[in-house]
Parts: sequence; C-alpha cells; structure tokens
Amino acid sequence: IGIDAEALGSTIGKLRVPPHRMQIVHKDSHGVTWVDDSKATNVEATYTGLMGLKEQKSVILLGGLAKVSDMQGSNGFERLLEPLKCHRGVVTFGSSGTVIQKILSANGLSIPCIRATNLKDAVNWARSMARYGDAIVLSPGCASFDEFRNFEHRGKVFQDLAFLS
Repeated sequence: IGIDAEALGSTIGKLRVPPHRMQIVHKDSHGVTWVDDSKATNVEATYTGLMGLKEQKSVILLGGLAKVSDMQGSNGFERLLEPLKCHRGVVTFGSSGTVIQKILSANGLSIPCIRATNLKDAVNWARSMARYGDAIVLSPGCASFDEFRNFEHRGKVFQDLAFLS
C-alpha cells in the first residue's frame, strides 16, 4: 500500500495509550501495580479490559452509576463472571455497588466480593486484599456521576490514592 515499513515501525513505537484506558499509573513498595481503566464506563468495556488481564492476578474495582442496560440480561454484569474468576477479588462501590455485588454473587462469583461505600473505601479494601505481584485495577463498568464530575476526575482520584500506598 506504499507505506514505508521503517517509518511505520518508528511511529507505532511512539504511540501511547490515552489516559484512563488500562493505564499503568504506579507500582508501589509492596509490589502492587495500579491500573486506571476509569474510561470503562460500561460492562463491555470492562469485559474487554479484564480479558487482557488473565495472566495478572488482580483486585478489580467495579462500581459507580450503572447503566440500565448493564443491569440485566446476558450482556449485564454477569458477563464478567468468566474473566473475573482468575483474579484475587472484587470490590464494588458507588450507588450501584450493592446491586452489582448481588448480581455477581447470585450468578456464582467464585472469588471474594466486598462492598465499599465509595472509591476511597474501595481502594482501601483492595489494598488489604492485594498480594505482592498483584494489580489493583479500576475498571468500573459504570458511569462516574454518582461521586465524580466525569471519568477523568474518577481516574485522577484513583491515581492520587494509588500514590498514597
């Protein structure tokens, strides 16, 4: 197609993932990697992110303000059961946290699932669950408007909390 392979290779090497999209933001002194996927504002986006983490034991933070379409049916939160099963645990938070926890538990979630009030509380729970070499991943599957201005604000707060570890 007339593209110089060398130029293409050097350009691809300069590409960066946009912020809040499976962005590694910190590796703390306990060997835990912190990943911000705050842009995952629906179940499908969270599912896609989690499918890429199968080799990385993680504590997953799910919650916020869920969309009605994500609360029911085969494309709802129960869709996350398969990619979640290889992880350390789940912490739900926000206005939809209780419902998400109930959906996952009722459908056979096989890992610990803790309910937190807000993102700060969720991060504290995740920090206590994570082991050396694990990741703590904010991939909420929900909108942010119950607690934050937007997904960027939620991601920034998560990043700030990560650096407190």
